[in-house]
Amino acid sequence: MDRVLGIIAEYNPFHNGHLYHLNESKAVGKADTVVAVMSGDFVQRGEPALMDKWTRANMAVRQGIDLVLELPFAYACNNAEYFALGAVRALDGLRVVDCLSFGSECGDLERLFAAARVLAADGAALNTRIREGMAEGFSYPKARRLAVASVCGDEIADVLASPNDILGTEYLKQLILLKSSIIPVIVKRHAADPFSENEAAGVAGAAAIRRILRADGIDRAARYLPREVRASVAAYTADGGRLLDLDDLRIPLICAVLAGASARDGGRGPADVFSAAEGLENRLIRAVRRGRDMDEIVRFTKTKRYTETRIKRLIVHTVMGLMKEDMRVIEGGGLYARVLAFSDRGAGLIRRVKKTPRSIPLITNPNRERAARSGCTRLVDFDVKAADMRKLISDGALAGFFDLNIYPTHDPRA
Repeated sequence: MDRVLGIIAEYNPFHNGHLYHLNESKAVGKADTVVAVMSGDFVQRGEPALMDKWTRANMAVRQGIDLVLELPFAYACNNAEYFALGAVRALDGLRVVDCLSFGSECGDLERLFAAARVLAADGAALNTRIREGMAEGFSYPKARRLAVASVCGDEIADVLASPNDILGTEYLKQLILLKSSIIPVIVKRHAADPFSENEAAGVAGAAAIRRILRADGIDRAARYLPREVRASVAAYTADGGRLLDLDDLRIPLICAVLAGASARDGGRGPADVFSAAEGLENRLIRAVRRGRDMDEIVRFTKTKRYTETRIKRLIVHTVMGLMKEDMRVIEGGGLYARVLAFSDRGAGLIRRVKKTPRSIPLITNPNRERAARSGCTRLVDFDVKAADMRKLISDGALAGFFDLNIYPTHDPRA
């Protein structure tokens, strides 16, 4: 039987580094079929995705991914722990995935596993050390790294200083906690960091590519994108598709802050937003009245203890109304895997999954399969709301749009 490789990604957008990772992963994992769990309309760093999830999923299938599943909003636009929790649970819950591949700065699986074991072993004791570090003025990532170092030394803890290694460690932690049979494999990153570009090598980080696409268009970004992705981006923009960024949330944020200011009771006020903590929501409210654009709003809200990414997620959670109570309900409920796009080989994998006893439902038609997603209603509600918000800020209207009426893309050419 074919070996199935799992990948966790955002493909925002799919670029040459992703293609390298895909090909290397298939070789290392000796896999024939690839399933990717991909962020939907909002991404982990707290921004709307450059293009909608359907467009990005179809691009991924054209590049060799066989099946693309949506990582629900509540997990996708969240910290590394929640991001990994949702994505690894989804892959494990299908019961057909043999291995999970991810990129790594250090390229040392044993070091990553050592850090993951510390994170999985004693959450209460570790969290106490983290709180002590934050009380001394360290940011959460720095306090967490110091807490892990106090258990297993700096060499192991230093893997928590790099973004892909942080995510990789969280993936491994979830595999440990789930007692999953999925085998992890890693691909050493050879591309630029997210914000830089290397013209000679034809690689650039996703953030750099997004910046280039918005500022200069497809022609200058073309060298960093596979040929069919270039064509898809060009077609998307020619058809009126907008390449979104955080600034597109400025008006929705102002509206959400104004609405929240009159709703401070009943668990739905600014302090109840999921990413709010220690008065951070009040800094955001003041920043909204001071800042002329989102860069200024983020800068005025940011503190030494809280990273820019944390502020951006607070902004998205405020706009979306994701509250602490919502996450408690979501964590206590079920998870589902919604199909966004698939190839012919992916169609075969869907049939195989549907015949396999599994812990989560695989959804291809959300309206017809209401019963299958009934155990995760609030999770679905936020996915629909995220799609609505992206459509609204992109097109200015929702007329005729309903996310659950959209069917997966089947590309037989892939």
